[in-house]
Amino acid sequence: MKIKHILVALTMVLLSQTGLKAQEEIVYNQYYYNYYLANPAVAGAERCTHFMWTGYLGFSGVQGSKGETPRFTTLSFRTRLRGGLERLGIGAYAYIDQNGYSLRRGGQVSLGYHIPLSGGSTRGYMMKQRDITRQLSFALACVVNGYSFDSKLFEQQAIDQVLENGGENKGYYFNATFGTYFLFDNFFAGLTIANLVPTKLEEMGRTEPIRPINPFIFLGYDFQLGDGMQFEPGAMFKFNIDRDDETSGESDTETNTNTSKGSQRQLDFHLKFMQDVPGQDFGYWVELLYRHSLDTNNSQPLCLRPMGGIRIKKFNIGYTYGLLLTGWGRHTKGDHELMLSYSFCKTQHFCR
Repeated sequence: MKIKHILVALTMVLLSQTGLKAQEEIVYNQYYYNYYLANPAVAGAERCTHFMWTGYLGFSGVQGSKGETPRFTTLSFRTRLRGGLERLGIGAYAYIDQNGYSLRRGGQVSLGYHIPLSGGSTRGYMMKQRDITRQLSFALACVVNGYSFDSKLFEQQAIDQVLENGGENKGYYFNATFGTYFLFDNFFAGLTIANLVPTKLEEMGRTEPIRPINPFIFLGYDFQLGDGMQFEPGAMFKFNIDRDDETSGESDTETNTNTSKGSQRQLDFHLKFMQDVPGQDFGYWVELLYRHSLDTNNSQPLCLRPMGGIRIKKFNIGYTYGLLLTGWGRHTKGDHELMLSYSFCKTQHFCR
């Protein structure tokens, strides 16, 4: 069987078994470059304005057509307001994801409120030192996600009966995300609750179960090593909270159960080393991330991600290589991700 047929078959199995799991979760999975993607309260946590672009290319080494290779792009912005509104932060991101025969796009806008805990003033936006050491932040974000799926691209494959209704399936939906972010000297932690609004979709010609609530918890600590060097261990835990769907029948209940098993609990550990070269407008960082599934029926390593980057004045450039540790990893050389960002000031931390 050609690799193209294998990829199409794999795509259809995933779609039928998981009910097209929310693609916006991929946005959260890129938090190691930009914590704002996982937590809206990060917007404005620093007295600085940040722009960031990330590009993802998956299934490296798999031979197939251009449309079969997953491609994912995000563009984000976050800043702290001025002029008497110094406690407010705003942010936004947009993404486009092309994965096989599906196309998803969306984004969010957010508003945050920051409470200083050090007893100092929130004023001084134009200060040279922009780092805030003790602060509690809250934010609410409005999220929109759109999807389209063109079955005409592979009608000749006749792989799954779920496509018998033919044509192009597309639509969009809105949701909301709440986040809180805590800074205390060198310690930081965040809590995100995504998918606050119960949402039921009709994708691929069938009704999908209501999307679960997605909490995210992350934390870390910066160890100052001297000479501009820092060492930051951290962790992130993601899980699902299923909603009761009283209007669903037995078939929906069965589908809901299968969907929930797709991605319930996930744990990340990462180690990060950073240095601002003394007396130079130059810095660098290296990081290693390990991701593990804690699902009851699928507890296994998921991936290993070495990454690194440099900072030249106010520009950041980063690269990540994802090595899959699952069975699918035998068919691919991994994935690649590139990050480009510009900040209107120089902050102590790299890519947070």
